[in-house]
Amino acid sequence: MASGFGSNFQALIDATSTDALKNSRIISLITNRKNAHATARADKAGIPWEYFNLVSGGFLQKGETDQQKVTEGRQRYDAALAAKILSPGKELPELIVLAGWMHVFSKAFLEPIEKAGVRIINLHPALPGEFDGAGAIERAFEELKAGRITRTGIMAHYVIAEVDRGTPILVKEIEWNGEELEELKERIHSHEHKLIVDATAKVAREIVEGRGKGSERSQNP
Repeated sequence: MASGFGSNFQALIDATSTDALKNSRIISLITNRKNAHATARADKAGIPWEYFNLVSGGFLQKGETDQQKVTEGRQRYDAALAAKILSPGKELPELIVLAGWMHVFSKAFLEPIEKAGVRIINLHPALPGEFDGAGAIERAFEELKAGRITRTGIMAHYVIAEVDRGTPILVKEIEWNGEELEELKERIHSHEHKLIVDATAKVAREIVEGRGKGSERSQNP
């Protein structure tokens, strides 16, 4: 799932043709932004994609400010998206990777996906327990400039209802060299592609190993 330029999505596409993500296949892309460049990357790689948006899908009125209506609309959207992914007519994914997905999922999405045995992981440009949510790099930069921290980092983690609080899969610390915000952003992003591929590969290996254990259990009750 991707909402923007799709450079992390591209890293995953490239990795599927190398040993980095051997025996893995991207079956589809879902985007919630109509003009996301990730769709062009999917087209080039022959990966089917689908646009599914909160507002254009009729789940929420544009500009709605009533918090209850926003919450209810987002929950309806999340439930519909989960149903779409788990549709009997579609190939069921074993792993969902949020590669720059700009939408926070509620339990209406997470619970049916978890019940179906599908794992969900996300990439976040901060260390565990630091700068959850949007604007993480900007907030870290302010702390770095103030001298309250000397490093930031990136992590891949499992997705739970609490934003960016799921169990970390891989973590990388990144020291601050005194550069300005844009340079720091660029350096952080340069590490993201490898981390998202490595984390995806780690989880994929666990999924494959789990299949084998399940087979052994069924043969040896």
